[in-house]
Amino acid sequence: MELSITTLTRRKNGSIGRREEKKTCEAFRIGRDTKDELFLPDHRIPYHLATLHPGEDGFFIEAEGDNDLRLNEKIVQKAHINIGDIIGIGPYELRLVEPEDGMDLAVTVELIHPVGDDVKELLSRSNLSINNAGFSKRALSWTLGLSTLVLFLVLPILDGTYNIFRSSVPTQNEENQANTMFTKNEVTFDFSWHTGEVMDAHKFFANDCEACHTKPFIMVEDQACLTCHQETHAHFDVVQFTNPDLNSTRCASCHTDHQGPEPLRASQQALCSDCHTNLEAKAEGTKLINVSDFGLNHPQFKPTVWVDASAGRQARISLDETPKENSNLKFPHDVHLIAERMRNPSTGKQQQLDCASCHAPDMSKQFFKPVNMEEHCGDCHVLSFDPNKPERVVPHASAATVQREVKEYFSDLALSGNIDEKAAPASLRRRPGSQLTKTQRLEALEWANEKTEQATKYLFSASQCGVCHQLQRKSDKTADYRVEPVRVTNIWQPLSVFNHEAHS
Repeated sequence: MELSITTLTRRKNGSIGRREEKKTCEAFRIGRDTKDELFLPDHRIPYHLATLHPGEDGFFIEAEGDNDLRLNEKIVQKAHINIGDIIGIGPYELRLVEPEDGMDLAVTVELIHPVGDDVKELLSRSNLSINNAGFSKRALSWTLGLSTLVLFLVLPILDGTYNIFRSSVPTQNEENQANTMFTKNEVTFDFSWHTGEVMDAHKFFANDCEACHTKPFIMVEDQACLTCHQETHAHFDVVQFTNPDLNSTRCASCHTDHQGPEPLRASQQALCSDCHTNLEAKAEGTKLINVSDFGLNHPQFKPTVWVDASAGRQARISLDETPKENSNLKFPHDVHLIAERMRNPSTGKQQQLDCASCHAPDMSKQFFKPVNMEEHCGDCHVLSFDPNKPERVVPHASAATVQREVKEYFSDLALSGNIDEKAAPASLRRRPGSQLTKTQRLEALEWANEKTEQATKYLFSASQCGVCHQLQRKSDKTADYRVEPVRVTNIWQPLSVFNHEAHS
């Protein structure tokens, strides 16, 4: 939301000073934390006092922890607020006013109850000073300055260059050594230069500072990163976009180490919005849309869907356009989640399905394994074709393979004999092993072809394969079928990184 904060200051002559500040944020935080949108530098204000959120029916404010707020002289911890409401925040008074065009919220802040003269009175009674303690300000300044220079500059340089001051002390917990910057729990003078723990993937060279910091007092250069990350592509096409501001951006500007064991992720959206707020200024000719805030000003997502699976054509379509995937697969998710309509033909019992019945995460925990017909569908969608032997099924394969399997099955029955079907020729209902005459062989072949055509029509009907697949018949005079290829989207956002495990 777009926020306007006006600080009011009452002067001794009765005039009122106004200082306006505009901010963009998802939530309006209030407290003594310098990171809060409304920073109140008063020791009577808690570190985190309250947060003001936008809602569907207006704005509401909520106190943090056990803190209280005064809304129109009433003590509250959470309440909806409107224009004209006065919120008492310790010695401050916050008033909601009518926002100007382009602003979602406007407030004024005024200090109503100053601290007073207690501090001044205490200082006036104090006679202690540096001079009274026997120290010279000049001598003390030089002593502290030189000590700081020696301890935090000279000694670390000598220690890091010549290792002349390094020592090892015994550790009480050897298991924690993998989480330190040193082996053998070394105590060094350059420890003051270490800004934090390196990520896990970099700990195998954590003691070799020069691997990244190749030049003293120079920020990590890209060449140091590319020594290992040679296959990592650039963030943009360096040939198409030649703006100096882009090309001079270092890897470490976004991917900063010494932040703990987690991987280097550019998690602060300010790292993105610095460039993406106005892309045309730095990447002329780009087709990307400007983004200034992920939650408040981000273009609609465009998943990649199959628009013509038969032709192998995909397209990125905005969710605002309600994209529909044409994968050549008929699968109504809503129907399969109704227990009353899901009955297992083997047990005759109703079965409740959920997302996890078909969608299982792969080893990476980021994506899902492909849905398998035999494993996920075969219990209900049984591919049987012979009423006399319902346990015999065809494989879930191409149309040509299915037709060949059916033909081989009935051909084998015809040649083997001992068929119980009354409509079958008498020669096929003989005892197994009996020799066939030429005429009987022709009868067997004709019967097998007839049964194959009947079974093929059944399998490729709307009640069997046609339930899920788009079918094509090459000719009305033949039983030659073709199943349109099924292409189901595996990754909806191939140009981004979405970790399902992180959202579980």
